[in-house]
Amino acid sequence: MDRSFLSFIGGICTGVFLIMLYLHRGVIKAAITGQELPKAPKSCPAFIPDDGE
Repeated sequence: MDRSFLSFIGGICTGVFLIMLYLHRGVIKAAITGQELPKAPKSCPAFIPDDGE
């Protein structure tokens, strides 16, 4: 494969990784500090509605 193609794919993977890191910064911070995990937003697949919602 061409080196520029591999660099392009590597850049995309790095960008996706950084976006996921930014979006999950609250969970990562809570896991490191030992705090309670934040609730997932309604648009997240991990969202579990409470009885009142």
